[in-house]
Formats: sequence, C-alpha cells, structure tokens
Amino acid sequence: MLLCLNLKELINNLMKKLLVLSLFCLAAEISAQKKEYDQKMIGCYKGSEANQQVDGISKYWVSCRLEKGKSILMFVAIDKDGDVRQETENGTWWTKDGKYYELHNYDKVTDVYNYEVLENGDVKFQSIELMGKKDNTYTFTDTKIVED
Repeated sequence: MLLCLNLKELINNLMKKLLVLSLFCLAAEISAQKKEYDQKMIGCYKGSEANQQVDGISKYWVSCRLEKGKSILMFVAIDKDGDVRQETENGTWWTKDGKYYELHNYDKVTDVYNYEVLENGDVKFQSIELMGKKDNTYTFTDTKIVED
C-alpha cells in the first residue's frame, strides 16, 4: 500500500513538472512567433547591383514587402555574355532591434541585414548573415516605387 502511495505521489509530481514544462515551451513558442514589422518598409521597391555577390553578374529586382510579413522578390540576373535568368521568390520578412530578416521559402534560410530607412523612403541594407553564413560584404539600396 505504501508503495502505491509513493508511486502516485511520484506520478503526480512528474505530471506537475511536465505541465509546467509544457506551459513554458508554449510561452516560448508564442513569444518567438511574435514578429515586428517596420511600417516604413511596407511597399514595393526596386534596385540593382553589379559584381557584388558574383563577379560578372548584374542584378535588377522588384521587392514587395507586404503587411504581416509576406514578401515577393522578382529579379533578373544578366551575366557578362548577356545570358538572362529570371526568378521569383516568395518568403517572409520582419524587423527587430534595427535588423531586417528575410526568410526564403525555397531554402528555408533567413538572411539578416542591418537596415536604415532614408528620408526619401529608400532603404539601405548591409548584410550580416547570408545563406546561413556570416557575411558583411553585401550592400544595396532599395528605391521606393512611388505610385501615382
């Protein structure tokens, strides 16, 4: 009988600890899912760069950052021989502590940038992490597309 009581106490204690742990994990997940969106970055932008990520490649893009974190990136890459590659990428974006995060659906990798919204509405980016690796060499500016 004493063994049964001790076993019940042990199970009750384990259940309480499991409940507390489950609540803690749930709270951590909810907290991690809460995203911030710098309202000044919502909209569509255009940009270009040459020879930054790949020598001999020029890139031109239109990037749309929608409310609640949806993103669409359409770009054209032209190599030195004039060959053209066009792609469209979907993903999500958010901001936190002065950093911009861009998660690409195709590879599930998040790129991280420092960013600054300029007075004219353009956004200047400086890479921190690209394709899962530390990289501070990539800079570009998105120019706000003004709708008439």
